Amino acid sequence: MPNKVNKGEWAELFVFLKALSDGKIFAADERLNKIEHLFYTILSALNLHEDFKKEYIRDSNSNCIILEENGRELLRVPIQEFKQSADILLKAIQNGKGTFEIPEIEPLLTKLKVDKIKASNDSKKDIIFKIHDHFTGTQPFIGFSIKSYIGSKPTLLNASGATRIHYRCSSDVSEKLREQVHSISTKNKIKDRIQCLKENKVELIFDSLPNSTFERNLQMIDYRMPEILAYLFLTSYSVNGKSVSDVVKNYCQLYNEDMELVEYKVKDLLVAIALGMEPNSKWSGLEDANGGYIVVKEDGEILCYHIYDRNKLREYLYRNTKFDSPSSKRTGAGMFFSENEQEKFSLTVQIRF
Repeated sequence: MPNKVNKGEWAELFVFLKALSDGKIFAADERLNKIEHLFYTILSALNLHEDFKKEYIRDSNSNCIILEENGRELLRVPIQEFKQSADILLKAIQNGKGTFEIPEIEPLLTKLKVDKIKASNDSKKDIIFKIHDHFTGTQPFIGFSIKSYIGSKPTLLNASGATRIHYRCSSDVSEKLREQVHSISTKNKIKDRIQCLKENKVELIFDSLPNSTFERNLQMIDYRMPEILAYLFLTSYSVNGKSVSDVVKNYCQLYNEDMELVEYKVKDLLVAIALGMEPNSKWSGLEDANGGYIVVKEDGEILCYHIYDRNKLREYLYRNTKFDSPSSKRTGAGMFFSENEQEKFSLTVQIRF
């Protein structure tokens, strides 16, 4: 059955083909520009299953990619075929919409025994490469998270029931005001609903994160992080563009917080999300994507932030992410609800590039 997946998932296959055909991935600076003198040599890619291990080894001597299963060679494919397929895949991703098939690529996938494009949902590792580490002289297998800009900007933290935040109201909300707020259905209705509350002298005060796993994960970064994130997201509705850096600045001014301290903690949060932390899975503080972060640019150039470049990754994420308003119909955001005879208001956090 042909693969039918979205652009982000096809981009994972694109990285697999292009990295193996190029034999290296260049590092990026904090502005996502290529660092010409710094790259990571790709020796192979790994595909792990419960019963067997498939390794795709780049052999420069024969100009082939060798497929080994549990250490036994199965076939050789010319590197040129990988390059041509990567070019076909890039054009298809650029032109594709929603979830779609790419029939031209299926014969190669069958030959390579690639039966699934999509990575496991419970892992931030989208791909595992064996690299030559120029810093240590070793050749480790390391996992990378992949984000693609081909076609549309990716999401860093997806909105879900797990990312919901509850706020209590600073004063009683009358039935009339409740109905007035819920009746607002403008293009920016959540922003306008919050503004309506302000105009009626009602402030939103952080109450809780109903998902205890997400709350604990945030507390692994900083015990105050649930509260900080709640007020950052609330502040974002009054900041044009909602860029994380601008929201942090406004939040610190509004709540008289230490800008340097909050910036540091927010960068920690962004890196944690990028490399390991999932809202609905208990997080140990360790990074699942232990190699770093691969970015696919709109033109198909692939660059990476290795774990050694952590400061560059922190700056890149901080400068290039923004808070986002997910669909209120899908998430139930921007609505009042009653809990323990108290009126509360719900918002759902999403962060994207």
